[in-house]
This record gives sequence, C-alpha cells and structure tokens, in this order.
Amino acid sequence: MHDTIPVAEIMVSDVVTAETDASATDAARLLRDEGVSSVVVTEDDTPVGIVTEGDIATRLCHREDFGSISLAEAMSTPLETITSDASIVEAATALREDGREHLPVVDETAGDPGELVGIVTTSELSYYVPHLVHRQQRAAAERPRRRVRTDTQYERDDWAFEYRGEDESTVSVGDVARFTKTISSDDVEAFAEVTGDTNRVHLDDAYAAETRFGERIVHGVLANGIVSAALARLPGLTIYLSQESSFLAPLSIGDRVTAVCEVSEDLGGSRYRIDTTVSDENETVVLEGDAVVLIDEVPSDVDD
Repeated sequence: MHDTIPVAEIMVSDVVTAETDASATDAARLLRDEGVSSVVVTEDDTPVGIVTEGDIATRLCHREDFGSISLAEAMSTPLETITSDASIVEAATALREDGREHLPVVDETAGDPGELVGIVTTSELSYYVPHLVHRQQRAAAERPRRRVRTDTQYERDDWAFEYRGEDESTVSVGDVARFTKTISSDDVEAFAEVTGDTNRVHLDDAYAAETRFGERIVHGVLANGIVSAALARLPGLTIYLSQESSFLAPLSIGDRVTAVCEVSEDLGGSRYRIDTTVSDENETVVLEGDAVVLIDEVPSDVDD
C-alpha cells in the first residue's frame, strides 16, 4: 500500500543547495546548470528556505536586479519539511494542502532541526499516487498562474517546457521545443465536455475495460494538443497552418506526456515545417507527424 512506502525510497537525494548569502543570480544559474526546479537555501548547512523556478520568474517579471538580491531575501520561508520515514501519502497530502510542488526531506535522528537528506516533488509522487497529485493540481489551478514568457499568457508549476535554439528571439532549422504535462482524468473530462467527444472509451471505466485497450484512454486529438502547446513556445507568435499526425499507441490517463517539436525546414515567408512527436512517461512514442507554422513577431504594444 502507498501509505507504507517511505519518502526515503522515492526522494531525490542529490539536493542542490546554496547558502543564504548567495545571490538570486546564483540560484538561477544553479536551476539552469543542474536541470532542477528548486534550490534549497541553507545556513551553516541547515535548511532554512527554498527558491523555485516560480520565485525566479516572479523576480524576472518585476525586473528586479538579481545581483543585489540575496537568497535570504528571495527564498520562501518558513521552510516546510518532511521526515525521511514519513509515507509518500503524507508527503502528497502536505504538498496538496499547502499548494506547493517541492518538499525537502530531513533526517531528524541527526538532531534538531534535522539534516537535509533529499527532496520530493509532485513529479516523483506522480508515479506512485497519481490520484493524489491530480487533486493537488486541481488546487493549483485555483491559484494565480505565473506568466514567464511574452508569447504565452501564463505557465503552471506542474508544466515543463524547454526551447533549444540559437537564441530566444528567432526560429532556425534544428531548433527544438519541448512541452511536458500530466494529462489527468479531469483534463479528459473537460476536453469531452468542450468538444462533445463523449466516446465512452475515454469516460467510462467499465466500458473501456471491455475494449482492446482494457482501460480508459486519452482522446487522440487531446494528445495532439500537447504538440500545439510545444509550438506555442517557439519564439514569436506561432500560427498553425497544417498538421499531419499518425497515432501509434494509446495514451493512458494520468501519464506525464512530452511533445517534442523540431524545426526541420525553412519554407520561406516566415513559414516552417516542424517534425512532431508525443511520448508517454515510458518514452513510448504515441503520436508522430509534422506541422507547418507561420511565425509572426510578438506585438510590441502589449504589456509584458
């Protein structure tokens, strides 16, 4: 049972840390270079706070000078922690109730307030207690959403995106955009309601169990929508012109899904051909195809 699995079994033990007198710039570099979403702030090796991607994004939006901000000023505090022998259900509940994504793990046997031994996030928990994480995500949906790009209206902490290219202002052949999110049962039900596609294989557990899939599956077009999300994170204003897709495998509800879009051809006139794939959390390709998009400049007279 999930309530008997200790946090110690799923936590990330290689925690990225920085002292309180480090700057917000130092934390931002650690997030980038270490490929993590949070930095635990320590004072004399004792955890006292945390800085997340969302915290850094807020500073960027406010145009504050990172060089003059110490982590003691930027961190979230008081720091909420959990012990390594607590269950993963307790961890999921703590994250859900406090509306957070990251929970540092301490070993209280090392003394008070405990030695930092790891960190657990909703990403690790989603593999074990997806239904609890889905509840946390619904709570997150009620919180203010953070805006971190000029070409998207907002981002959420449980989404992940990456753009690899020559720079952040132009599109070139070889550039790659990735977008990742968990497709929950709520997402599937909302999609069915909005589109009218109420095929029971997506909505009815008992019905779906008798089909070739053996379970409810995500709408194919909803999976294709993750491609659209990745394309939206290309530099500039992305306008869909066409999309061809082949559906190769069913996508299970609750999977964390990644769309990868690679610019394969410059068609001229600010039009580009994009190779597109969608993979589930086991890296099985469930959809592949190509799209043609038009990239316009982002309007310059709108508020950032």
